[in-house]
Amino acid sequence: MTNSTEQAATAPTKYVDVGSARYAYRELRPDNANDQTPILFCHRFRGTLDDWDPGFVDELAKTRHVILFSDRGVGSSTGDAATSVDEKARNAAEFARAIGYSKVDVLGFSMGCFVCQALAINEPDLVRKVINIGSGGGGNAETAPPTDIVFGIALHPEYTFEDIRYLFFAEGREEETQAYIDRRASRTTDREPLVTPAVIEKMVGLIGDFMEGRSGHYAKLKHVKHPVLIVTGDRDPFFPLKNMWLLYRELENSQLLCFPNSGHGPHQQHPVEVAERIEYFLSNS
Repeated sequence: MTNSTEQAATAPTKYVDVGSARYAYRELRPDNANDQTPILFCHRFRGTLDDWDPGFVDELAKTRHVILFSDRGVGSSTGDAATSVDEKARNAAEFARAIGYSKVDVLGFSMGCFVCQALAINEPDLVRKVINIGSGGGGNAETAPPTDIVFGIALHPEYTFEDIRYLFFAEGREEETQAYIDRRASRTTDREPLVTPAVIEKMVGLIGDFMEGRSGHYAKLKHVKHPVLIVTGDRDPFFPLKNMWLLYRELENSQLLCFPNSGHGPHQQHPVEVAERIEYFLSNS
C-alpha cells in the first residue's frame, strides 16, 4: 500500500476560479494514483473542508486520489450559494472540469449524497461510480421519518460533544466520538470559516425540497446505471435503515453496506473499515 504524499491535516488549500466564483479545495493522492479516476467528495449540511474526518480521508488516500472541495459560498469558496440540489450538482461538475477532470467517482455524505445522486442523473458521462454515506433518496411516501429532535440539534449555532455524538454516532460511542473530534482538531493552520447563517438557510431549503419530493429526483433514480455503494449505520437518526433499503431498491446496480450499532457517520465511527470497503468497491465493482 502506498502512502499519500499529503495528509488531511496538512494538505494546502488550493483555489480555482470559474467565472465570478473561486472554489476552495484540497487534494491528496498516493504516488501511484496518476492514472486513477479521482474521488470528488461532496459534503454534508454545514460541512466545510475541515469537517471531513482526517482518519477516513487519509486511509482512502493511501490508494486513491481524493479531492475535497467547498461549493460556492461555503467556507472560503466565493460566489452565490446554491438554492437547489441540481444547482449544487452543476457547481460540482463545473469545479471538476475546471481542475481538469472529465471523469470522477463521487462520494457524498448526508446532503452531499443528494448532490451525488443529481450528478449521476444529470451528468452521467462525468460520473464513473457513486459512494453514498449516511443518506437516502427523497420524495418517496414510504420514507421513515427522522427522530423528532435531530434537525433541531443540527441547527444549533455550535455543536457540543453530545450534539456531535447524537448527530453522527450511535449511543454509547463516546470514545469514537472523542477520537473523531481529536482527529478533526489535528489541523491547526489554514482552517476554513464556518458556514454562514444565510447559507445554512439556503441549505435547509434545498434539503426540504429534495426530501419532500419537490425536486423530483426520486423518480429519476431508475435511470441511474452507475455502480453505487450505499454505506449506512443502523442507528442513523436522520435516515432510518428502511430509507437506505428504499434507495437500494431503486438503483439497479447498487450495493448496501450496513454497520451495526453505528450512527449517521459510519465513516467517522469506523474510518479504516469504511475506507477499506470503499477501496474494494472502487477496484472490483
